[in-house]
Amino acid sequence: MKRIWWTAVAIGCALTSPALAQTSTNPPPPTPSNPPPQQVTGTDPDFPRGRVSGLVFGDVYYDVTGNPNHVYTNGADVLPAYIDPSTPSATNPAAQPNVIGKDLNGLQIRRVYFQLDNDLSIKVATRFRLEADSKELTSGGKIGVFVKAAYVQVKNVLPSGNLFVGMTNTPTFENSEEYWGYRAVEKTLVDLRGLGPASDLGVNLKGFVDGSLRIGYSAMIGDGNGQKPENNRYKRLYFGLPLRPMENLRIEPYVDYEDFAGNADRALYKLFLGYEMKRAAIGAELADQVIHVEGARNREPFGLSFFARGKATEKVGLFARYDRWQPNTRAADRIDTDLYIAGVDWEPYKDVHFMPNIEATQYRARGAADAPAHHDLQARVTFYYRFSKP
Repeated sequence: MKRIWWTAVAIGCALTSPALAQTSTNPPPPTPSNPPPQQVTGTDPDFPRGRVSGLVFGDVYYDVTGNPNHVYTNGADVLPAYIDPSTPSATNPAAQPNVIGKDLNGLQIRRVYFQLDNDLSIKVATRFRLEADSKELTSGGKIGVFVKAAYVQVKNVLPSGNLFVGMTNTPTFENSEEYWGYRAVEKTLVDLRGLGPASDLGVNLKGFVDGSLRIGYSAMIGDGNGQKPENNRYKRLYFGLPLRPMENLRIEPYVDYEDFAGNADRALYKLFLGYEMKRAAIGAELADQVIHVEGARNREPFGLSFFARGKATEKVGLFARYDRWQPNTRAADRIDTDLYIAGVDWEPYKDVHFMPNIEATQYRARGAADAPAHHDLQARVTFYYRFSKP
């Protein structure tokens, strides 16, 4: 009987062993089509790393109206070819305008940037930029080259705040110029009228006070001489407060102040407004500068600028602008200026632009001042392109 029992148990085990093997939860052994996962070893960031970039812009131009009384010196016309507003000064407080020469024409490269950016670490970076400017000529009359930027940037010295030391951009019109978007066509109001430098030697702290990046700041102390070496013991203080209360709205109040020897000083007050739409944007800039001059009458230049830009198609844009400029509102006898700009922006390839446009000025006499007998009208095709590697 026992033998029959053990025989039955042996037969049952033999029958159930294949079934247990088929329901096992153990994974199958690796096969060439199902290799085991491999662990990826992390690598350190690639520092230092650099990038070369730059831009070029210029025009083919023709002066439709202007001063027809040409005067030549050594074969060169002494009348200006470009609309180049003069700024108030001690020797020219009324800022007498420079009227262009009628029928002058040509091709001119107005600006070249060559820039090297270098990331030394995740927190420290440098920038070096050379500028070639058609207005800054060498002693031989060729286009001159000078240093436009040379600074060290330390990131996140404060939460969302970066420190710049060296020759760095000022907050004077940095944001309004970027928003205008057509520096290749013309400078912004404050830059055009010489109310402040684009860059200066100094220290700049720039960033945001909130995590949503709606309240910004840019506080700088600089020499006040722009790209020129310092020549006195006084400094220029800059402060901009870029705000974005709504996604499409930009507001930026700005002020700077510089003291001089004696009882002289100057202060610039500026307000920039911008509103972005789906395919267009509008902007405005207001500037008022108060200049106290020891032993002379104080001056107060004032200006307003309104502009608009938009996209007609993916490759074609439109832009227009109007400026009203008063060189000294405290002078009864002065010449005010209205500036008009309009054009089309064609981008056949990325970062390559051809922009047919016109720029015109109208002069308005106030008090006993005599306005120029001729206004300015220049027709041109502005070209612009950027490059970078890598």
